[in-house]
Amino acid sequence: MKENEESKGKKPTKKSLRFVRFVFFVVMVFVLSGLSVLIINQYLIPYFTTVKALSKYKLFQKATENVVVVNKTEQVTVSDDQAVSHYSEKSISSVVEIVSRKKTTSSSLAKASAKDQVKTGSGLVVTSDGLVVTYREAIYPEQSEYRVIASDNKTYEARVVFIDPFSDIVFVKIENAENLPTASFIAPEDIKPGSKIVAIGRGGGDSNVVYKSGLISQLAESYSIGGPVASSEKLQGVFFTDISFGNIGDESLIGATATNYNGDVVGILGYRNTDQSPQYFIVPANHIEHLIDEYLANGVAKRGSLGVYYISLDKENSYLTDGKYDRGAMIFSASLQQGLAVIFQSAAEKAGLKISDIILAVNGEEVNLGQNLAFLISKYKPGDKIELKLSRNGQEMNVPVTLE
Repeated sequence: MKENEESKGKKPTKKSLRFVRFVFFVVMVFVLSGLSVLIINQYLIPYFTTVKALSKYKLFQKATENVVVVNKTEQVTVSDDQAVSHYSEKSISSVVEIVSRKKTTSSSLAKASAKDQVKTGSGLVVTSDGLVVTYREAIYPEQSEYRVIASDNKTYEARVVFIDPFSDIVFVKIENAENLPTASFIAPEDIKPGSKIVAIGRGGGDSNVVYKSGLISQLAESYSIGGPVASSEKLQGVFFTDISFGNIGDESLIGATATNYNGDVVGILGYRNTDQSPQYFIVPANHIEHLIDEYLANGVAKRGSLGVYYISLDKENSYLTDGKYDRGAMIFSASLQQGLAVIFQSAAEKAGLKISDIILAVNGEEVNLGQNLAFLISKYKPGDKIELKLSRNGQEMNVPVTLE
């Protein structure tokens, strides 16, 4: 009797175990099915939709409707202070201060103030034996004595060895210098408006480093350093910057180096005083490099002279030609006088050029904003014979010219 009662008690226990196993099996099926669907929706289907051969099927097109795909990215913080430190270390060692003092007699010195006798500006060492590039307005260019204060605060005697009348770039040579640090120039195609730059110079009583940061705001292709009307003998085409100038001591930055965030030189800071306000600009590095190469090879850089003032034509001012020309150089004077548009006894006057003539090409090279008339003429030497293609009263013609 006891055995039968015990066996009857065990039977419900076995049934319970079977039921529990069944429930567990069903639950696991649902769980695994759900995970499978989740994996397929989250990973496999998005991947399949990127495969061209599968993405055309409606199954995968519907699967991605109303789905936003978010790519995970890492946030990178760039510190301007760190960037300035980087390129200042790379370029600042080649930046110098130039002090020029007028040569005067004791009587004239007594009549003049110290400010009128001494001028300070900045410059850039471009050869290890002490050739320094600066801008004309940074120094007294004539009848003066010069000293250069280098990055190690060592003072050198120096002299002006070349002044380029085309660009107003000046070469100053340090005496008895060797193994000076030099800077590298950026390739022209890498200079773009919107790039961050820093003007780095030296000034003050202790020749301290001076920084001014900003952007290259514009490639001013029509701007001539000679004045509001372009001249065939003055550089046309500079960079403008949004750097704010005009504070006390900013004049010491004339001739400073404009440097990008990789530590390469974009150009030299130039200056022109006008009736409205002082204008600062950057003389591009490619022009300076060409000038350095020519000076080192020949000891001088000579350029032919045409002798005209002109307006560079573009789409904005093509109305001056009734819309016929949107490129070229129109010989021009604000007073509309021939003698103020074509220089007396110049190569242009001898060749018979007239006010309102439109110069279209120089020796077959088109005149436009990218290669303006001043630039094309600067490629030739005094005495070179060139041919100008021009338009006069609607008639195109070729005119031979011998440059002065």
